[in-house]
Amino acid sequence: MAGTKEIRRRLASVRSTRKITSAMKLVSAAKLRRAQDSVTRSRAYTTALNELLAELRAEAAGLDMIHPLMEARVPAKRALVIVIGGSRGLCGAYNGNIGKRIESLARERAGQETQWLLIGRKPGEHCRRVGREYLKSYEELPEDANRWPVDEFAADAERAFLNGEVDEVFVLYARFKSAMSMTVTLDQILPLGSKDLGADDAKPTVSGLTIFEPSVQELFAAVLPRIVRSKLRQAGLDAKASEYASRMTAMESATKNAGDLAKKLQLTYNKVRQSGITSELLDIIGGAEAIKG
Repeated sequence: MAGTKEIRRRLASVRSTRKITSAMKLVSAAKLRRAQDSVTRSRAYTTALNELLAELRAEAAGLDMIHPLMEARVPAKRALVIVIGGSRGLCGAYNGNIGKRIESLARERAGQETQWLLIGRKPGEHCRRVGREYLKSYEELPEDANRWPVDEFAADAERAFLNGEVDEVFVLYARFKSAMSMTVTLDQILPLGSKDLGADDAKPTVSGLTIFEPSVQELFAAVLPRIVRSKLRQAGLDAKASEYASRMTAMESATKNAGDLAKKLQLTYNKVRQSGITSELLDIIGGAEAIKG
């Protein structure tokens, strides 16, 4: 059994680590609250955009509104996958789950040509570690996902699709549900389909309160690229909120474990110290009896 000096050293180290993990948990919780607000606001924007598209579709009923971003290519042989991951560690299985999904998706698409566009340092590190080639990697990004160059991401995707370099574009990210729930999700963003354009089973109606200028067709063509950007921005905000939630949960668990370990070490220290005191008392008593004898 270790001596009291060694136990005291380990106890001090565990308590110091507990302070660090507790502070990191609080920081992640504060960042998560801001990220959740951004996710909520972004979803409200996306909803408003879909409502505008629904009204455009109703206004243009009978018109042939086709856009290059809507072109479906069958069969789809080439794909671009935009992977959004974390830039730092200490967030539990978050980055590991993204890496596992990359590998499972690569196996699923083994017979097809797949290009990878990576957002975040960890996806880049994963691909370099396993030797997987990628098109581009954005690793030096601001901590706030609202400041990410989403227009640049979308331009890369649209350029590859419109030039015929790929037939489909997907985004792979962790969809945020709550602080304790997130799902690694693969969403298709190109070509745009009826679901992306606000279509549903109910036939959209014209309110008669909106005047579209210069024309419905031109406005439709201008709004469509915003759908791609809104989907990418939403995925980035979801991914960042999921990262903060994972880090907060991981640091909470680490803080609890450090506290439990500190209690065990304190009990061990007390036992060793008490054993030492008892041994010293026995030596003193034995020495006193020897002198008397």
